[in-house]
Parts: sequence; structure tokens; C-alpha cells
Amino acid sequence: MKKKNNAMPWWGWLTWVLAIILGIIAYTHLPAEVAGKANHMRPSWLIVLYEPAIMLVIILLWHVLWRIDPKKKNYDSFWSTYRYIGGVIVVCIGIIYATVLGHSLHILSIRFAPSAYGIMFMLIANISTRLQPNWWVGFRTPWTLSSTESWIRTHRLGGQLGIPMGLLIIIFAWTLPLNLMMIIAVVVPVILWVGIIVVASYFYAKIEIPKD
Repeated sequence: MKKKNNAMPWWGWLTWVLAIILGIIAYTHLPAEVAGKANHMRPSWLIVLYEPAIMLVIILLWHVLWRIDPKKKNYDSFWSTYRYIGGVIVVCIGIIYATVLGHSLHILSIRFAPSAYGIMFMLIANISTRLQPNWWVGFRTPWTLSSTESWIRTHRLGGQLGIPMGLLIIIFAWTLPLNLMMIIAVVVPVILWVGIIVVASYFYAKIEIPKD
């Protein structure tokens, strides 16, 4: 079995460290409270700590998830892809964090945040076909986990649809009014993407079932 160390790539860890440094610097320039969602005021320390805490949780989880996966042996065939996905998620959250801080300091547009989501989906979709059946990463439905054919074809479809979906998120992020941007730009394309993938995975599994 391939020796698996450092489930998070070095650039994922580096992003987290840079986020901590950026947060410390930004904290000295932020007021005691800043506007959050729906213009509700939130303490600046919460703004500074929130995303780095999420990033650290993801990094630690990435070192644990594969170890407790019932399909653990499959990770040998896509270990570099597993590490890459973890790193991409952390980096994109780091971009969102920098955007939130920049927006709070009135130097960046909040529209960069959904754009980071779009980029993340495109990067992950681009390599999704390399994934093998597992319980944590990829398009996991009852049909992809029970049918190899469904897993392969679903991830091929998800990868093909993920690129235009990410582009759509970015376009929406920069064209929609701010009050609609986060809901429509991110939620609607993702729900549509997931819905198509779930339905497709069911039919792919049905196709594999031999007929009497």
C-alpha cells in the first residue's frame, strides 16, 4: 500500500498561515464592529477568526477522513487528487476570507467571494474523473456508491457540467444586484448542478443492471 502522509498539500497549509497573518494585520485596522449579513453588526474578532477556523477544521478533517473510509484501499489510486481537492478548498476559502476582510476595510468588492466559489467548482470538476469510489470525496449518491458504472459516468458528467457552472457563478457574481448575488449566483447553479447529477447517477445505475 502506498504510504500516505501529508493529506493536505504544503500550499494548503501555507494558505492557512497567510490567512492568520492577514487576519492579524487587518484586525489592527478594523473597527470594533463591522457589518455582516443583512447589515447586522458583528464583532471584528469574529470576522478575523471565522474563516481561518474553518480552514483549520478542513485541514484536520482531510487527515482523518480517508483513514476512516470503508473504501480506504481505493485512495491509493487517487491520493494526489484527494490532496489536491483539499488544497483547492482551503485556498478558495482563503480567497473568500481575504475578500471579506478587504470588503470590511472598503478596499475590495464582496463580488470576489462568489467568484472564488466558481473557481473552486471549476478546478475540482476538472479533475473529478480521477476519483475512485469512496465515502467522502466526489459525487456520492446511493447509486454511484453501489455501481461502478454509475460512479464513472456520473463523475464524467459532473466534470463536464462543472466548468460551465463555475463560469455561470462568476458571471452572476459580477452582473446581479448585490441583494440577489449570493443566493442566485451560488445557490441556484449549485442546486441545478447537483440535481442533474443525482438524477443522472440513478439512470446510469439502472443501465448497468442486466435485464432478464
